[in-house]
Amino acid sequence: MKLSSVLGLAVMCLLGVSSTFAQNEPNVVWEAPTPSGFANSILGIGWSPGGAGQVAVGSTDRWVRSRQASNGALVYSVLQPIRSGSADQTIYSSDGVFLAVHNSSGGLGYRVHRAADGVFLGTITVTVEDNGLVRFAPDAQLLTAVGGDGTRLRWPIENFTVVSTVGSGYQRTTTTFNFSPNGVYQSAASRSTITIQRRSDGATIKRLVGGATRGFTPAAFTPDSTGIAVWAASPNQTTLWRLSDGAMVMQFPGAATDEGVGAIRFMPDGARLVTTGYLPFVDGDGLWQQVGVIRFWRVADGTLRNNYYRRTGIGVTSPIAWSFDAMFFAYGTYEGTTVVARTPAP
Repeated sequence: MKLSSVLGLAVMCLLGVSSTFAQNEPNVVWEAPTPSGFANSILGIGWSPGGAGQVAVGSTDRWVRSRQASNGALVYSVLQPIRSGSADQTIYSSDGVFLAVHNSSGGLGYRVHRAADGVFLGTITVTVEDNGLVRFAPDAQLLTAVGGDGTRLRWPIENFTVVSTVGSGYQRTTTTFNFSPNGVYQSAASRSTITIQRRSDGATIKRLVGGATRGFTPAAFTPDSTGIAVWAASPNQTTLWRLSDGAMVMQFPGAATDEGVGAIRFMPDGARLVTTGYLPFVDGDGLWQQVGVIRFWRVADGTLRNNYYRRTGIGVTSPIAWSFDAMFFAYGTYEGTTVVARTPAP
């Protein structure tokens, strides 16, 4: 039996998927490796609005690359500043005119580029106020470059994730902030507690028990802004809560205790939840292996609809990005490959 078949059977057994009905590979339209050929991973990914869109990816090698969404052809590449770290978020403005890039070692702010050609325009500064609210504001350079409100009202705020780390050693505390699509709420996940605040006045409306004990917590609000999904390693599952009363609505369990989820996204209609990450397992020879995993869950009843672990590398290191009509999705792998695939049927 070929090694790939052995690995596939091992993963299917771990996932509890029948080989008869296993859907282990997305319907790929195109995939493109990193042009340089040097080792890197795709961390940030965004899909511009509109039918003739582009897909922008950010990598651990500091490069941001824009590709044609239809065929993966490279449009341009922009190198982020030296010592700025990985380009871990790439977010298009709602009108597709601007591209915001976050750098892992560049502070909380986002560098704003012109989406058409990658020209740098200025920075969206990010501050965390004493009451915990996160504020976004254009710097003077961005205001001068674009005028008006400096793009402040042009962004889908739900695509931004702000990660603040203070202290060092055992006193190091990481807080992950996410934002509801309607702009009304924000979440702050830190040390197994998720605090939901109203952004208009900072009032705390709910405190939920969940998320990571230490470090980054993957989370996402539902498209209608009435709930929030959060992943925790122990137990390995994603939990969906309702904001109005804090009730747990659904749980989406992982396959193994040592797997990892890096990001959560909802389909735009809210019917499915998608997690991306990696799954380690022992193969038929008793050796540790690892595959990237993309899972589509039906929100209404928690059913796992699709398990993808082929053409995913050894880890899917980016979130999912949707095309404007949600007929396609894009993701990036640990090996630096960008992939666009057709969205599976519900």
